[in-house]
Amino acid sequence: MELYYRKMDISELDSNIPQGRGMIKWQPLATMPEQYERIAQMIDDQAKCDPPSFDNEIHVMLEECLRRSIGESVILRYWNDGFEVQLECRVEYIDNRTQIVVVSKGAEVLNIEFKHIYEII
Repeated sequence: MELYYRKMDISELDSNIPQGRGMIKWQPLATMPEQYERIAQMIDDQAKCDPPSFDNEIHVMLEECLRRSIGESVILRYWNDGFEVQLECRVEYIDNRTQIVVVSKGAEVLNIEFKHIYEII
C-alpha cells in the first residue's frame, strides 16, 4: 500500500480535510496600553546617563572660552534632561546673574544653563 498521497488513487484520499485559517494575519492583543507606554518610558530611562562633574578650574576655562566666542559660531556639547546634546550655534550673550548662555541657531534662540555645558569646540 502506497502512503505517498500524490501516488495514491484519488478515491483512496480522505476528502474530509479541514482548511485551517488560511492567510489571516495575527495582531498583538493590546489589552493595557498603559503597559506599553510604561515600557517605552523604561527604555528611554535606560538611555539616560548622569552628567560629568567638573572642578572649578574647568568651569573657569569653559567660561573664558565662551566669553571669547561671543558673536562666533561654535559647537556646544551639553546635557539636557539626561541626554547629551551637540549643537552647532552662535553664542549671542552670557547672563552673569542667572548663568545662562543665550545662543542662536538660525532664527531660533536657545537658553542653555552654563552648568550643563561640558565642551566647546
